[in-house]
Amino acid sequence: MADTPQQVGDLHLATVVVNVQDMERAVRFWSAALGYVQREQEWSPDFMMLVHPEKSGVPVSLQSTDTTAAEPVRVHLDLYTSEQARHVQRLVDLGATHVEDWPYPDDADFIVLRDPDGNEFCVIDHPQL
Repeated sequence: MADTPQQVGDLHLATVVVNVQDMERAVRFWSAALGYVQREQEWSPDFMMLVHPEKSGVPVSLQSTDTTAAEPVRVHLDLYTSEQARHVQRLVDLGATHVEDWPYPDDADFIVLRDPDGNEFCVIDHPQL
């Protein structure tokens, strides 16, 4: 049974947190990948939040960790675009890698990549609504 809006109240998704081992590399990659900017003026090697310059969309928070990305991942980002091939190439040029051994279905509309820290994300062919 789903909770009603009154029960949910002001609870909402505010950010997505990605664990990273190299904060500088992660800030460079995700800022360039999404066109986001740093929220904080002060640099932190432990936690940085990236936001859309016009304050739209969900922020991405980067949190430092000493461990490598574990598989299978339990949560990942889906990036939607009407220019999948262009963005996949752009993201690879920024440091992402293809996940070659992914069990793609025949009609897959997504491509699985890993960021420089090994976190999986998908680029989905999704024309604008």
